[in-house]
Amino acid sequence: MIARRAQFNPVRPALVAALICAAPLLAVAALGVFGPWTDYMAHIARTRLPAYLGHTALVTSVAAISAGLIGVPLAWLVARYRFFARSVFEWLLALPLAAPAYASAYAWYDLTQPGGPADWLPTVRGPIGAGLIFGFALYPYVYLLAREAFAGQSADAYEAARTLGAKPREAFVRAAIPMARPAIAAGLALVVMESLADYGAVVHLGAPTLSVGLIRAWAGEGAIADAARLALILVMIAFVLFALERSQRQRARQTSASGRRRPPRRMDLDPARSALAILACLSPVLIGLVIPLARLGYRALNAPVARDLIQAATHSLTLAMLSGLVAAVLGLACAYALRSRKPAAVAAARLAGLGYAVPGSVAALGVLVLLGGVQTGLDSGWTAMTGAQFPILISGGVIALIFAYQSRFAAAAIGPSESALQRVTPTLDMAARTLGAGPGETAWRVHRPLVMSGSLLAALLVFVEVLKELPATMILRPFNYDTLAVIANNYASDERLGEAALPALLITLIALPPMIWIARRITRQEAAR
Repeated sequence: MIARRAQFNPVRPALVAALICAAPLLAVAALGVFGPWTDYMAHIARTRLPAYLGHTALVTSVAAISAGLIGVPLAWLVARYRFFARSVFEWLLALPLAAPAYASAYAWYDLTQPGGPADWLPTVRGPIGAGLIFGFALYPYVYLLAREAFAGQSADAYEAARTLGAKPREAFVRAAIPMARPAIAAGLALVVMESLADYGAVVHLGAPTLSVGLIRAWAGEGAIADAARLALILVMIAFVLFALERSQRQRARQTSASGRRRPPRRMDLDPARSALAILACLSPVLIGLVIPLARLGYRALNAPVARDLIQAATHSLTLAMLSGLVAAVLGLACAYALRSRKPAAVAAARLAGLGYAVPGSVAALGVLVLLGGVQTGLDSGWTAMTGAQFPILISGGVIALIFAYQSRFAAAAIGPSESALQRVTPTLDMAARTLGAGPGETAWRVHRPLVMSGSLLAALLVFVEVLKELPATMILRPFNYDTLAVIANNYASDERLGEAALPALLITLIALPPMIWIARRITRQEAAR
């Protein structure tokens, strides 16, 4: 018999998760507002800031437009039509998320630069090139959310438009897309936020955005307060987008005249159109995943192996696994907080969910400011008591990195955990209580088997994201603690793409199996609804 556990209070763990996600951002805001002003910020405002803002706007606009043009039609095709290998393409189209955008940027620039094997194509570089790279790397966000929305729509509106004489394309634009608009907006917001947070792709392709300016201010000039001010601009852009997406979703309502939802019926495509559908589904996977992997593999086979590659792979796996485990726990705690419906717990969980809008470089800078503040306070107190300086604690390191990763990615673990916990109906709780089980025992013996798969999904999502993360790792990693992402960026910065190819390739190959599992699981969940 398992001993009964104490009464579970969901407010406390939700507050911990909210503090982890909010504290770095608050630290950056405080430093940006009250930190010392230097000539560097005035110089940046006169010279580079307009270019940073222009590149940021152009990169994110191209990324959002291209991801929408790819993801929305493919989602409609897979959700509403039947053709050869459709069930395979359902999950295959999500796999480009396994490849970091900077890996695709290395490969496509190498392919299309003068003298490259595809130099007949325009060279992939600059803000437009970076935006297109993001579009093909991140369109699965739009595809997955739009596909779920299209599959869940009632057939009434679309068939009514067809009855009134609208052609299939016109009915799709006028009836289906407006009903799926909140899901599409959410996917596009994720694409823009990921584009805002990127460092490796934009710096390699010569399109410095605000994220690049932030890291240059911190690493190149040592102007951490000015870096915080650039970070605040970046965060304000991200939160404006987040607020617009939320307002769009809250205003949207779908109703059926009969009060009942009639699921759509998939239509069969003739052989010619089926061939076109297969080509349409294959193209983004080839451009976003297969061709970059093939080019990186070719370059890796014809270049010396990067030094300390095994050690870097071990560091990457360690950080990704620890972060995934911690995020799964935090995500489940927030899911319980939302389930409790206690105002304080729900508010804390929602605050924790805002963390995904904070770019990795901003989260890392915030952690650095927090740890520096703690160290300064300890130094002054210890010096007053003993006359000696307090030993250095953690100005960086694995703990600091995991802190930053949770601030950035723990929000991604809340959704899967909340979805899994929704399968635990109140009647199961009441039955357990009737049999004498306390809250802790109910959670362990009844909830745990039902939420394990959701927690695993949350952990794997964060595992993949941490594996690809570059700017936060660059800022906070301990001395001589390189990861695969850092090694790839270092070699690419030195124009040694052959040596950069293998670590970039390994990131994708490690991320691919969990991404396949995630994509197939999401597909099965949608089919079961």
